[in-house]
Amino acid sequence: MADVADAPAGPVVGDRGELALLLDGAQLGLRPTFEAIDAIEASTGQGLIDLARMALAGKMSLSVTSQIAAECIRAWGRETGDKGAAGANARRIANLILDSEGGFHAALQTVAAMLSLATTGGYNSSGEMKPSTTMTTTTTEKAPVDG
Repeated sequence: MADVADAPAGPVVGDRGELALLLDGAQLGLRPTFEAIDAIEASTGQGLIDLARMALAGKMSLSVTSQIAAECIRAWGRETGDKGAAGANARRIANLILDSEGGFHAALQTVAAMLSLATTGGYNSSGEMKPSTTMTTTTTEKAPVDG
């Protein structure tokens, strides 16, 4: 499997730009709340940074990917009041991933992007994306003169 770090992330949900998986014709948001991340680390026995590295390198199994997706989909479902998403389970998510148009590779790309953002401060503890900060660069037409 190719490195997923250079691949585009999956679809987004709503106006907040949340990453989502398109499964069975529905966009299911990924909300990496503190509670979801805590459950993911407990169920996988691995820390968030190790999971992000594994996903970005394309070395994450379908089982682990679906566990991560299910936790984040459940958190999104609870937040949005989507009872189906709030009750998602990893086994069903794994089946839907395999049946999806992009298959496992596309789902892994999206999960990798979400984990990467979670490790680099892209989300707050409620799993909401933080506003992006932009740097302002000032350029001059002439190079500074030395002495």
